[in-house]
Amino acid sequence: MNVRRAGVVLLSLMLACSFLSLAQEQRNAETGVEERLSGFAARLRLSISLASFAVYAPSLGDLHLHAQQIVNALEGSAGPHFVRAEANEEIRGLRPDVADLIDWFGDNVEEGETKLRIAAATRNIATYLELALESALQALRLRRLDEATAQMLKVYAFLAAAYERPSETPHVPGLWTILRQYSLAESEAGLNADQG
Repeated sequence: MNVRRAGVVLLSLMLACSFLSLAQEQRNAETGVEERLSGFAARLRLSISLASFAVYAPSLGDLHLHAQQIVNALEGSAGPHFVRAEANEEIRGLRPDVADLIDWFGDNVEEGETKLRIAAATRNIATYLELALESALQALRLRRLDEATAQMLKVYAFLAAAYERPSETPHVPGLWTILRQYSLAESEAGLNADQG
């Protein structure tokens, strides 16, 4: 096995372990909204990383591996395009979690402008995740690396838009708007500064 292939296998195992630990976090029904949002943000960042890996994949097989990992992360094990790894662990997808975002907030958000912002951000996140899924599935069907790479660039853009980093320009609200409402945006910014 060459070094590049061994690296891909090791990376795949690390990502699988990350998904499994995040799945364990999701099973905890007692988890507070802040913890659930932090877990959701971590899984979304992991998916953005996978899209980046796919864009720079040296072969179509490597790109397809990362595209499938993204499909699995988006749909979860109940999804129609989910490909089960060796472990039979149930994984909840990002898309089903977006559908539950408003319920997560429950009584923590009063009616008014904040609730309207969160509702708008939730709709936008759902749209971007749906577009990312469509592009990842398209990449899986393609047999040319250049065409599949172009689709994965779209996946990266849609996932990044769903995360919505703050900027000085006008933007469409996404997850960052919700994180900011719960004072989690500062911890996310610090985490990303440490990685940069």
